[in-house]
Amino acid sequence: MISEPSEVMAEWQECDVDADGVAIHVYRAGRPDRPPLVLAHGLSDSGRCWWRVAQALADDFDVVMIDARNHGQSGTAPGEGPPPTADVAAVVEQLGFDRPALIGHSVGARTAADYAAGHPGGASRLVLIDPPWTALQESDGGIADSRRDAVRSWLVSCSSATATELRALAHEQHPTWPPEEYPTWIESNQQVRAEAADTMVGSGWGETVAAIDCPSLLVRGDVDSGGMVTDDVARRVTAMNSAITAVRIAGAGHNIHREQFDRFMEATRNFLGRPVS
Repeated sequence: MISEPSEVMAEWQECDVDADGVAIHVYRAGRPDRPPLVLAHGLSDSGRCWWRVAQALADDFDVVMIDARNHGQSGTAPGEGPPPTADVAAVVEQLGFDRPALIGHSVGARTAADYAAGHPGGASRLVLIDPPWTALQESDGGIADSRRDAVRSWLVSCSSATATELRALAHEQHPTWPPEEYPTWIESNQQVRAEAADTMVGSGWGETVAAIDCPSLLVRGDVDSGGMVTDDVARRVTAMNSAITAVRIAGAGHNIHREQFDRFMEATRNFLGRPVS
C-alpha cells in the first residue's frame, strides 16, 4: 500500500549543514543503526522528491536526502562557488558517516559519481540513475553558454509558475508518473532558483568513471522515452571500469525511479543488499 507523501515525510528529521558557507538542508529517515545511504536529486527536484524511495529503504538504511544548493530549502549560491560535490562532502562529514552508499538521479547521479571519484575509499556503493553522460561529454562535462541560458530561463519559468500551471505541465510532460509523484515535483519546481543552471558543470565523465573505486550500478531507461545514457555509452562505461555494471529498465525514460518504481527498487535492492541485523 502506498502512503501519502505527507504521511511519510511527517516522520522525517530535518537539519542544515554548512557547505563552505552555504546552508544545505537535509532530510533523514530510516534507522540510525543501519548503514548510511545518501540520495542526490536531479535538476529542479528536491530531497523530498525521494519520498517513495526513502520509504522503501527506511527499514534497512539510515536514509539521508539532500536539497542541493539552489534547490528546495537549501541556500542560494552562484556558479563560481564550490562544486555540487561539496554539498555531499559536507553532509557526510558533519553527520559522521563512514563510507555511505549513494543514489543519484540525473545531475545528482553525476554529483554522486564525482564525489566517489574525488574521495577514494569514501563511498561503499553507487546507484547512478541515468546521469547526463553523453558521447559528446565523455572528455568535456561542460555545457555551452547558450544551453545554460536556456536552462536558466526554464528554471525561472518553473519557479514563477502557479501550482495549477505546474500540475498541468506535470500531466503533459510526465503522463505515466503515478499521481502521488506530482505534489513534491510541483513543490520543488516552485522552490528552484535560476542559479541552479550555473552548477551544471563538471569534468568529462570518462575521467570520473575511471576513478570510481566502489561497486556501482548504472541504471538507464529507453532513449526513445527520454533516457540519456545510450547503449554505446553504457558499453563504454562498463568497459572502462569493471566495478561498474549497467542495467536497462524497459518502459522508463529519464525518471526511472518514478516511471518504473517497482522494477527500479528491485534492481536497487539486489545491488545494495539487505544489511544483516
